[in-house]
Amino acid sequence: MRKLLIPALLLLTACGFHLRGSAPLPMSELALRDAVPSTDIFPELGRALQDNGIRLSDAAPLVLQLQGETFGKRVLSVTTAGRAREYHLRYVLRFSLQQEDGTVWLKDEAVEAERDLLFDESAVLATAGEEARLRAEMRRDAVEQVLRILRHAKAPEGEN
Repeated sequence: MRKLLIPALLLLTACGFHLRGSAPLPMSELALRDAVPSTDIFPELGRALQDNGIRLSDAAPLVLQLQGETFGKRVLSVTTAGRAREYHLRYVLRFSLQQEDGTVWLKDEAVEAERDLLFDESAVLATAGEEARLRAEMRRDAVEQVLRILRHAKAPEGEN
């Protein structure tokens, strides 16, 4: 069994296979800027970048600019009395990546996360807590999506 396991592992690493989250980011230093000061994802994204070996510095030559985040909430279904029974939550984060000199690596990127929320009018506080939990979960998903996009970011042709 051991004789088969070692060659299989070598083949996996030779083909470029990486566990999710283990591929290195193509930059070692970033400036993280927020166009909208109230973006809630800013500190979480900063921690995730640092956890992935990125040094955050205002003087970095590469800038990850958060353009803004939006939450949307729409009614999916209603009760026979006409009250909302189920909501669809949607989160969108827009960002760009460019060098200080204006050379664009990623322009107007957006990541999205969606969830459905059942509304229980007999447990309004619990439903509000569930909505807050889902919003935090969508932010975490967005952070992971941003990291995946950054892993594949490349300098524009002729700018290496």
